Amino acid sequence: MNWKSIFKLSFVLIICGMFSSLSFSAKSELEGYVGEDRTVISVKKVFDSVPTYPRNALRMGREGYVLIEFDVDTDGSVLDPYVVESEPTGVFERSAIKAVRKWLFSPPVYKDVSVKVNDVRARVSFALN
Repeated sequence: MNWKSIFKLSFVLIICGMFSSLSFSAKSELEGYVGEDRTVISVKKVFDSVPTYPRNALRMGREGYVLIEFDVDTDGSVLDPYVVESEPTGVFERSAIKAVRKWLFSPPVYKDVSVKVNDVRARVSFALN
């Protein structure tokens, strides 16, 4: 192996090591509300898109979380996600929203009828291991 090959290989190993030390967490079963009486109903996530760790946060060694609220449609898709709270502010919101938009849930059913679930909240945590 020449020095260029060794450099490329070591660079790839360093990058792989960096990304394997990142972690993301969000619960797979969440709760929301159905109907005017705001009956609590659980929704189960069947597809989970992992958010991209922002480069700037990675470079600065920042960790944090984003609390997102959204609705789950009758087909299990996410509707209108928005940020309720985040720490630190302005760092992870965009990445969390992009990931949550791709999540899928089992189609919610209440009293044997397919329903839309409102005000589902998910906490998306970003951590460096």
